[in-house]
Amino acid sequence: MLRYAMRAATMAVLALFAACASVPPPAAARETPVIRVDSVYPGARRFAFRDWPGPEIDVWLYRPARAGADAPVVFVMHGLQRDADRYLQEWAPVADAYGAVLVVPEFSNANFPGSAGYNLGRVFDRDGEATPRAGWSYSALEPIFDAVVQREQLSATTYLLYGHSAGGQFVHRFVMLGAGVRMARAVAANPGWYTLPATTTDWPYGLREGPPAPAPEQMFAAPMFLVLGDRDIDPNHRSLSREPGAMAQGAHRFARGQYFYSAARTAATEANVPLNWGCLVAPGLAHDNALAARYAAQVLFGGALPTGGDCLTMPSLVHDAH
Repeated sequence: MLRYAMRAATMAVLALFAACASVPPPAAARETPVIRVDSVYPGARRFAFRDWPGPEIDVWLYRPARAGADAPVVFVMHGLQRDADRYLQEWAPVADAYGAVLVVPEFSNANFPGSAGYNLGRVFDRDGEATPRAGWSYSALEPIFDAVVQREQLSATTYLLYGHSAGGQFVHRFVMLGAGVRMARAVAANPGWYTLPATTTDWPYGLREGPPAPAPEQMFAAPMFLVLGDRDIDPNHRSLSREPGAMAQGAHRFARGQYFYSAARTAATEANVPLNWGCLVAPGLAHDNALAARYAAQVLFGGALPTGGDCLTMPSLVHDAH
């Protein structure tokens, strides 16, 4: 009976993904200069965001013509190269298809140096001292959301969140540290390594000696999905961390994602709380943000998805990727 129930659940989620793929989707707090940058993508703009305690952030913005006042808002977190313009280009067709407002903050190396400044959230300064929570990199998203809603005269009260590679690292720590008060759903795609939900492992590979984290019942309640490419298996990828703490999680990104999700399931079980996280395997996906975006869109804009169980394999998008 258990095997039959698991098979039925898997078939149900595959049917949901198929429906998402085949049915067409439905249709600043402080004034700052807006710059049109048509060379990036027609209609793309950016503005300098300063209305928070941290450094200035360039925010790339794209609103398709079909995105009305009730359009969903999607934050997209760039990778290690801090190439927000490329991430906007690769996500703009998704925003067109779903009528979504696209927000891509650019955490420059100048203002947010190294992994400590960006994907580790700026939670500690260069001297290892704790940074006030309001100045964390993670804490910038909520006031940016307010600025975009006001600037674009939107009715959205929540936002969706996606990150790939280093951006996926940003996203999963953002969720684990309770930074997204108004986040409706998150996708972390192909992170290079993880902070485990474990108080027996030192930060940044675990939560011990790290920044304050919510209780397990709050941490695991936040709706987050891992999207793991089954071809993201290069152990010698140029940007893959080979630090001992990262290598302990696996030889490549696909293995590390499964390791992290397994650790989360164990931690939730030990804390006796529900796990509202899910794990989805994307067939044919290597370390490719453009294709990952298309897989992630089905998750972000889809209906209810299974959480807390085994990793599920999504229907392949590779056959029509180009």
